[in-house]
Amino acid sequence: MEKDPAYFEELIAKYFCGEATPAEISELSAWANQDSANQTIFRDSQHAWMAIEGARVVEAANVDQEWETFEKRAGIVKDHDEGEDRFMRYGRNRNVIPIYRQLLRVAAVIVLLIIPSLFLFRYLSQPAMKELSAGTTRMETLLPDGSKVTLNSGAMIKYSEQFKGGKRAVTLDGEAYFDVAHNASKPFIIATDGIRVEVKGTSFYINTRSKSGDFELVLTTGKVELYFENQSGQARVLNPGEKAVIHGNQINISSNKDANYMAWKTRKIAFSNDPMNLVVATLSKVYQADIRLTDPVLARCRLTATFDNQSLESVLNVLKATLDVDIRNSGSLVEISGKGCR
Repeated sequence: MEKDPAYFEELIAKYFCGEATPAEISELSAWANQDSANQTIFRDSQHAWMAIEGARVVEAANVDQEWETFEKRAGIVKDHDEGEDRFMRYGRNRNVIPIYRQLLRVAAVIVLLIIPSLFLFRYLSQPAMKELSAGTTRMETLLPDGSKVTLNSGAMIKYSEQFKGGKRAVTLDGEAYFDVAHNASKPFIIATDGIRVEVKGTSFYINTRSKSGDFELVLTTGKVELYFENQSGQARVLNPGEKAVIHGNQINISSNKDANYMAWKTRKIAFSNDPMNLVVATLSKVYQADIRLTDPVLARCRLTATFDNQSLESVLNVLKATLDVDIRNSGSLVEISGKGCR
């Protein structure tokens, strides 16, 4: 439920009085970043508070004491013979001291008022973070720089609503396909579990938690630098058509032999004399289904077929007719049984 505007007015007052908690400061920052109207309300409140508090601080300041402290720190020594500061010999103008006392009053106001304002400015100047999760279905989104991302089910991405600074940084958990907008002066960096993927503009598939538990990346176009956190000097470079697998602390690069690595996104599947265990693994991933072979002997069967955006039921019917197998589909589990292939 949306909170009443009076709530944030009270929160602003608590902040400037130094009574707001870190959680409340974060909430106030998020509210101020929502739109320009909220920022105007905050700045108007800030100006009013500074005017009131500034007058109070100037009135309460012990100027004589502050001036003595200033004299000691500045090394101004009294000349007892002349009854004046040696500092004054340069000007012989006794109006200098009242001027400096007034400056001290202003300085007191600045110190007491500007610090909390700068503290919140740090929050307000930080772009809000956005987090997207694909849930049980695929999700496509456009990042602030124009890069396109497709998340497979269960994947999550986190990024700034504005890519400020010298890089475009995102974090990823799960399976996704990136089509990164080119920007040679502002690299695009994906962070995940101590691994970094850095590009200027390219397209690639990435899976931070494959079925085997390894990190996988397949490059479609452009170039990619892959390295462990804080080890950019040891980056490995991938070229189009290559696949990188990270197992433990090893980065292994080879030619990609999986023609269906993008089938979860395109729904286009091509099998060319592929064994049934690979067929089942691919179909399970594409259709987010639990498909199993009831007998290991069925893994020797091979399939050559092409599917283009067809339903799982249609694909299973092709398997049944082509390989002479029986299929039991209970909704949550698909079991393939039969005599097997020689």
